[in-house]
Amino acid sequence: MRLAKEIFIENLKAIRTARGLSQIKLSELADLSPSIIGDIEVGRRNPTLTTIEKIALALDIPVQQLFYDSEADYPLSAIESREELRSILHKLVDKAIDG
Repeated sequence: MRLAKEIFIENLKAIRTARGLSQIKLSELADLSPSIIGDIEVGRRNPTLTTIEKIALALDIPVQQLFYDSEADYPLSAIESREELRSILHKLVDKAIDG
């Protein structure tokens, strides 16, 4: 079973990049310092609940979407763009190929 922190980091990076946001832009939207976003994404910092809520609001997603256990568990209603769907599908294909 994967740790919640690993799932959160993976989902945060995937959603941020699928939306075409840099860490700096996300930090501006979430009213956080860029170093906080960077530290969270490399696992150096554990976000508080307030920080998680700010990130979810900035990404315009429900908080729980940051904790879905795998891309295959995403409800289709949570996928908001063609690019996000493409990113998810590419990851699923890569996982299938890598075994």
